[in-house]
Amino acid sequence: MPFSHFSSDPEVIRRRLRARLTLAEFAALCFQVALLLVFVSFHAQNLYPPHDYDNYTNTLYGNFSLYYYAYWFLPIFGFLERLPGEAGYILWSLANIAAIFFAARVFGGTGALALFSYQMIYTLFYGQITGILVGGLALCWWGMANRRYHLAGLGLLIACTKYQLGLPLGLALWLLSDLSWRERARVLIVPAVIALMSLVIYPLWPLAVLNTVRSNPPNNDGSLSVWRWLGAAALVFWLPPLLLRLPRERRFVALAAAAALALPYYQQADLLALYVLPVGWLPLLGNLGYLYPVFGWGALQGLWIIPAIAYLMALGLPLLRRFVAPVTPPPVS
Repeated sequence: MPFSHFSSDPEVIRRRLRARLTLAEFAALCFQVALLLVFVSFHAQNLYPPHDYDNYTNTLYGNFSLYYYAYWFLPIFGFLERLPGEAGYILWSLANIAAIFFAARVFGGTGALALFSYQMIYTLFYGQITGILVGGLALCWWGMANRRYHLAGLGLLIACTKYQLGLPLGLALWLLSDLSWRERARVLIVPAVIALMSLVIYPLWPLAVLNTVRSNPPNNDGSLSVWRWLGAAALVFWLPPLLLRLPRERRFVALAAAAALALPYYQQADLLALYVLPVGWLPLLGNLGYLYPVFGWGALQGLWIIPAIAYLMALGLPLLRRFVAPVTPPPVS
């Protein structure tokens, strides 16, 4: 796997962002836009509504029964809901598509494979927030690489809208950056200010989210985390990426894979956070999700194999070097 494509060099990232579209990327973007038009036509006929997008925008009317995210994003959902017709869903979907493409360019992943994946289509169909979150992580990394601390902080804030995804991966990027501690502190200014403002506007909203989780637990059927089988023992997956001496690129891929395996709740659509990294052909395995009509939720839960492979590949070579002693040829007499 081309882990070395993961870079903090601003010039390397800039060249990738300015590179022309490959034929595969162009085809993937056209495919996603065409799918979006199909989904919009469904909505116009009151068919297959985007349930997750509706849950987000229903907050404008005081319905928080299925809202599990940070309240600082509520103004965005309110704005989208006020747009006429399907304009809000279209804008939201285009933002998800653009965010995944941007993230793949920033992190050195294969954007075409991420965009063609079952998880991307799933995100678009239900109007999920996953693409935006992954784009936030990429904006954070780009901002830190270019010393644009306010944009890095904004990206971190966006990613942390969904805590179980944004917090561990955002923290990992923040710590793995080339910044000094003083510079890292500057990245936190924008998130801290906006988070405090959200508490002023929506007092005690974290408690409201906890109450929602208790009263309406999120659907865990599509979660691929091995926590469902191992319980807290799954936390052991965090130890090797944290304790072993690893190159930065391998450490972050291993941490991203560990998050998928070890967090108590990790929806299969969140695999997009792994697909935008330089993990080679692995996004192709995500299309096993199409077996859902045959195997039900087991098809989605079985996708744990994807982060497991990424985890082993990221750790494999350093582990071999650490535990397998090199063979010393016998002395020539």
